[in-house]
Amino acid sequence: MAPPRMKTAVVLLLASLCFGQQRNSAQRSVSADPCAVRTLRKSPLQGFRVPSPDDHRYLVNKEDEDGVAQIYIGDQGSEELTCITCGEQPGGPKKKRFKMQPRWHPSGRWIFIAVERDKYSPPPILGLSRKYVEGQLQNGLFTNMYVISIDGRQWHRLTDFHSGKKGIPDGFTGPAFTPDGKRAVWSQIVDGNIFKYHPFGRWEMILADFVDDGKAAPHFSNLRDITPRGMHWNEPGNFHPDNQRLVFSGSDLKDAQGTDIFVLNIRTGQLDNLTNSPKVWDEHGVFSPDGEKIVFMSAHPYRRDAKASKVLSIRTEYMLMNNDGTDLQQLTRFRERGSPEFGDGIAANGAWSNDGRSINGKRLFFPNYEYWDIVFEGACGNRSLR
Repeated sequence: MAPPRMKTAVVLLLASLCFGQQRNSAQRSVSADPCAVRTLRKSPLQGFRVPSPDDHRYLVNKEDEDGVAQIYIGDQGSEELTCITCGEQPGGPKKKRFKMQPRWHPSGRWIFIAVERDKYSPPPILGLSRKYVEGQLQNGLFTNMYVISIDGRQWHRLTDFHSGKKGIPDGFTGPAFTPDGKRAVWSQIVDGNIFKYHPFGRWEMILADFVDDGKAAPHFSNLRDITPRGMHWNEPGNFHPDNQRLVFSGSDLKDAQGTDIFVLNIRTGQLDNLTNSPKVWDEHGVFSPDGEKIVFMSAHPYRRDAKASKVLSIRTEYMLMNNDGTDLQQLTRFRERGSPEFGDGIAANGAWSNDGRSINGKRLFFPNYEYWDIVFEGACGNRSLR
């Protein structure tokens, strides 16, 4: 029989080995979480980056040498960019007009953008400030929707919006396409009375069929209003891979600063409020490539401070949740003192990489942006690659 002292040593050794195995297992389980944030860094490419459906190309929305927002295209793996909106083409706008909100059609053949109109009517006093106007252009006001070819040579205007004309929209956000490319949803402002519809005015969501049959220029048909009853503020994000569920920001309150993240089934009409926090600002929800996760911006980390969900004192971070609203996770700490990324600016909207391993996000310093990359430990938003 082994001496007691030796037995004790053996027990301690076995316990140490067991604890070490448990600790290593715990470390592996933590690091194996595909949605844990590995790095948060300023993007080396300062512009909003949107990958093409086949992941061979990407778009970048950034200002040119004259400070005008333009759309650039590049090949994956290369940082060399070509501006596809800097030159003037038949049917297109002037070079000096801002071009924003680039969206790929799922076929990869077309790009949809918002373009500053030649004529519009900003508020008399505020309109004297170009910075104010630029901020509103980025919000979708004073724009028309265009579709252009990926080489920038073909331009087709899809809307004819006007300022101050009753019943005619004054701008839009979107469009969000079903993954099969057959339908699209966008939101358009139809009443700019911010006192009646505080603080964004009244917006309606439009569902349309996209026609690209080669017989005529690509266009929308069969437009219909799908705005949920009682909701005056609506902003589409994107569609789930099932071609039916649309994630969008919206509010049915008199004060839309309490906007929530909703999912609307465009086939059944089922509407689900995922955040259901009427006193907390939640916005810019976007499904991950596999549809299992949603990234969005939110004042949730600062929910005890009422000012954090107000236009003039807003504080938001990037958040992640399951597509049913569960498992809420904070991704950034832009406004949290002591964090490496602490400073001014708020989380705005983000775009997933096709492999679901990262998010390219905007940090807003109104009306300017700074661009950040949120890199996950694994394929957080694409289960097929885990």
